[in-house]
Amino acid sequence: MDLFEKCRAFFTDPDAARVMGYPMSPREAQKLGMYPFFIPLDETDGTEVTINDQRLIMIGSNNYLGLTAHPAVRRAAREAIDKYGTSCTGSRFLNGTLELHTELEERLARFLGKEKALVFSTGYQTNLGVISALVGREDVIIADKEDHASIIDGARMALGRLLRFRHNDMDDLERILQGIPAKAGKLVVVDGVFSMSGEVAPLPDIVALCRKYGARLLVDDAHGVGVTGRGRGTAAQFGLTDEVDLILGTFSKAFASDCSSHDLI
Repeated sequence: MDLFEKCRAFFTDPDAARVMGYPMSPREAQKLGMYPFFIPLDETDGTEVTINDQRLIMIGSNNYLGLTAHPAVRRAAREAIDKYGTSCTGSRFLNGTLELHTELEERLARFLGKEKALVFSTGYQTNLGVISALVGREDVIIADKEDHASIIDGARMALGRLLRFRHNDMDDLERILQGIPAKAGKLVVVDGVFSMSGEVAPLPDIVALCRKYGARLLVDDAHGVGVTGRGRGTAAQFGLTDEVDLILGTFSKAFASDCSSHDLI
């Protein structure tokens, strides 16, 4: 089948959608008013939005602290645009690093209690870039089965092998770690707060297993930074900041950035 035709069929043909495992096609869902994706917002002030001239309460965002509409946040964003414009038109590697980036990285490192911080443009890029850069051909990534999709995609980009353990199951994690050759580099990757369930990773147990088997630990704390551990994240909540090797956080949720920037610590 033609690749584009397959996509068109999925969207419009109920039978094709059901063959692919979906109860109905997106077109059917749209007619029933049940299609929740890509709904354009006419206006938004954080807690309320306007859709088709109707004012509604926003209960679907990750604006955990309600800072997106804070006057100081908006004022700072306007001042930054006035000084730096809307784009560097270049990568961080070349002409895209501003003095704001370096100041932000220094302040983030101090706030989270880490030696260094590195800011990426998006959270997805953070997991893709970090995992694929760290993990080589002879290395192994061990990921929780409910980890965010960006972690899995980063693992797939890496040259190493991906193994997955049952969600928050420490016996299964240890079973996998026991079976990995001692000479292989090992990176355990978990969400700090899991985005779908809200469950918290048992970091004390995970840290203990990583130390026992010589594995490094990366915690994606996109849903934890800003709201747990006095804002410093899940590792801080458990008093394990120094024991967690890499912490990922985000500005697109509690910290009220207009972009989806993440920071890697």
